[in-house]
Amino acid sequence: MKIATFLLTAGAVMLLTQSSQEFHSRYGEPDVERFQARPGISLTVQYGSDHQACQIIIGPSEPLIHQFEQTQFISSEAVSELLEEVVPLAMRGSVIGRFSFQSSCGVSSVTEYENVTIARGMSGCSNSSANCDSSTQIAFKRDMCPKTKNPFGTFLPKAQ
Repeated sequence: MKIATFLLTAGAVMLLTQSSQEFHSRYGEPDVERFQARPGISLTVQYGSDHQACQIIIGPSEPLIHQFEQTQFISSEAVSELLEEVVPLAMRGSVIGRFSFQSSCGVSSVTEYENVTIARGMSGCSNSSANCDSSTQIAFKRDMCPKTKNPFGTFLPKAQ
């Protein structure tokens, strides 16, 4: 009897949850996707109306609904590799400016290029660990992309 109840409950749950294909057929193509770029590292992409990447976040893999926990860090080397994959140096254009900010152990560095802005968050407290990146944000400067603010509160201009 317990097995039959379990099978009925499991079957009902499977019927109630929707697959990726069902969401796509009901709502169309997503404007945001998250990928498992490396073990323990996620890459979240928001697209513009032209279906090209506008904003990307590279960070530790976390559940969509998560508890407030201690900040997780990921490999700085892996983040650098991913940056080269998703926005190679040749695509970025010339460097316009660099900004950095440190508060206690948190370090943020922002590099503004002609075509993209990259903001990288790291821990400055552990020099011996290769896992010191917390989150990297990439904002493309295209007409189809939303205008973004940098961490210092000023608007970043779109590329001309």
